[in-house]
Amino acid sequence: MTQMTQSELSEHLSETLDRLASNGDPVLIEDIAVIMSADEYRLLREIEDRLDLAEMAKVKAESEGTLPYEEARKELGL
Repeated sequence: MTQMTQSELSEHLSETLDRLASNGDPVLIEDIAVIMSADEYRLLREIEDRLDLAEMAKVKAESEGTLPYEEARKELGL
């Protein structure tokens, strides 16, 4: 991963984007931001979405057979 300062990016934005387009190497800007290709960003989002779905499925499976608090109170006559 290439690292740059904000000043370097400002001075070399066009060249940085051209290099990113040709080799896909992300650019880290002073631990503030990362410039990455659109394909890499889409892949990152897809991975994040899959992880979220897996977590949701896990939570749902763990909650199978449980009752909401108010329903449980009614069943117990409380």
